[in-house]
Amino acid sequence: MNLNGQLEQIVFRCKGGDRSAFEELFELYQPRLKYYVRRLDGSAGADDLLQDIWLTVFKKIGKLKEPKAFNVWLYRIARNRVFTGFRRKERFISLPEENELPVSNSDESAFSADDAERLHAALGELKTHHKEVLTLSFIEQMPHQSIADVVGCKIGTVRSRIYYAKRSLRKEMERNNG
Repeated sequence: MNLNGQLEQIVFRCKGGDRSAFEELFELYQPRLKYYVRRLDGSAGADDLLQDIWLTVFKKIGKLKEPKAFNVWLYRIARNRVFTGFRRKERFISLPEENELPVSNSDESAFSADDAERLHAALGELKTHHKEVLTLSFIEQMPHQSIADVVGCKIGTVRSRIYYAKRSLRKEMERNNG
């Protein structure tokens, strides 16, 4: 059985009230979800947000119609919790739809393992909506349509944000390294 099939089975068991299945989901997603939430929030309250997110997942997983949609559903809950916190702190900024740009297919140089610390530091300096799409695209390896579903925008906007986010990340890396 492939990884997606295994995930669907775990989610199905979890929907049926199997606590060990919930623990499996938690173990699978907690480190990645923690990284995502910390990238978006940037405050010391990320652990509290994560606890709130997992509580919501635990309470509402029975209402999830499609087990294979768990990944998008989970990140949508996380995103909503983070932005609800922003609204409470009056830090939330409504983003305009960006113009759709063509996606570049050119090979871009990859960062080595030695650059990982600088990369994460530079990523932390980006605007929230840029951090979010880069994290979902490159760390979570979500397809653009899934990112659009999580973020709640059009796929062209996702492509545009990824384009601008990569440019901003490159500038930040150059600024810090050169």
